[in-house]
Amino acid sequence: MDQSNRNRTIPSHVKETVFTRDKGCCVSCGSNQDIEFDHIIPFSKGGSNSIKNIQLLCLKCNRRKSNKIT
Repeated sequence: MDQSNRNRTIPSHVKETVFTRDKGCCVSCGSNQDIEFDHIIPFSKGGSNSIKNIQLLCLKCNRRKSNKIT
C-alpha cells in the first residue's frame, strides 16, 4: 500500500470513538442502517482523519452529501 492510500484509511481508534460519540446512527437523519464513516471536510479537499472531521452518515445521506463540505 502506498503512502497516499495509508493516509486515506481512518484509524480504528478514530472509528471506535466516532461510532460511540454518534451513537451508531446517522448524524443527519438518525438511521442506524447502512452506516458509513464520512469526512466532514472531504479527504479530497484536504480533510483529515481526525475525530473532529469524521461523522457517521447512512448510505443515503452520505451519497447525497458526496464530496461537499457541509
